[in-house]
Amino acid sequence: MLQTSINTDYNNDIPQWPEIEHQLKCIADAKFTHTSWIHDWDGDYMYSLTEMKYARDLVNGYGLIAHTHHASEGSKGGSIVGDKIIPDPGERCPNIRKDYSSPNKYLREAGVDLLKNRIELCRHLGANTMVLHMSLPYALLQRSPQDKEDYYAEVYKSFDEVQPHAKDAGVRIALENLLFSTPELEMEKFDRMFDRYDKDFMGMCYDSGHASVLFLDNFYELLEKHHDRLYATHLQDTSSRAKEDWKDDVAALRGDKHWIPFTGVVDWDKVAYWVARSPIDLPADFEVCLQYGTKYDNLEKEMDDLAKAHAAAERFQQMVLDEKAKIK
Repeated sequence: MLQTSINTDYNNDIPQWPEIEHQLKCIADAKFTHTSWIHDWDGDYMYSLTEMKYARDLVNGYGLIAHTHHASEGSKGGSIVGDKIIPDPGERCPNIRKDYSSPNKYLREAGVDLLKNRIELCRHLGANTMVLHMSLPYALLQRSPQDKEDYYAEVYKSFDEVQPHAKDAGVRIALENLLFSTPELEMEKFDRMFDRYDKDFMGMCYDSGHASVLFLDNFYELLEKHHDRLYATHLQDTSSRAKEDWKDDVAALRGDKHWIPFTGVVDWDKVAYWVARSPIDLPADFEVCLQYGTKYDNLEKEMDDLAKAHAAAERFQQMVLDEKAKIK
């Protein structure tokens, strides 16, 4: 049987244990072998030790392996469009209570506490990779070189503090490529962080959908340059967006479809090529939205949608294995 992985919140992020357990059960019933714990990927929520054990036992009880977790960088402010938030407008968000990039010492340290809490969740789940957003205040960074250096100085402080805790837990942090930025600033982010931190601590989570919406000239540029740091994936398909809309954050958000792979514009042969040449622990994670935001009221329809996702995941896994065979 081919290994496959899908996100725990394929239908909703409702922070209630019955909703989480329902999705885990359906994932297992659909024959996925792995999952990525993505619930509470946004916000300030701190897991108690008891909840960490509960999450572990739920995953294990359904025969799944949770090899990655999507941690939170804290609640980012902005404008609500549908069920998502757009930063306003690429600036710092001073109202976040836990923010590892904050110039406020206490809020920054609270952000570090949040990251350490999620590393402990990884430890209990048995996940060796923690996916994390690093949302750039892109307008500020473009406008002011000094503010850019000040921003990175705070980020470095935080990751310097997190690094020994993560290494002790055997957890690597995989920074995700994001939507609301510029290709140049996103690439610089990875270059800076990888220059400062070693491979045992920090790598990349490649979100194929985000790349197809932001890196309009080459969806695979990050993979080509940094596949040696690829520790996680959020594989999804999209319709991308028109080049004339590249500065339009609403267009970016609307282009981020989280469709099942092989249903949009992404070239999955290219993605499989680079995944096969990376150090990622397979299977690669899908991050898809199946009827997202609207709870299924028909289990048969829910399982049919999961079956389609599972077939796509098996197809991609076989493509990666075929590419690996070529390397040998």
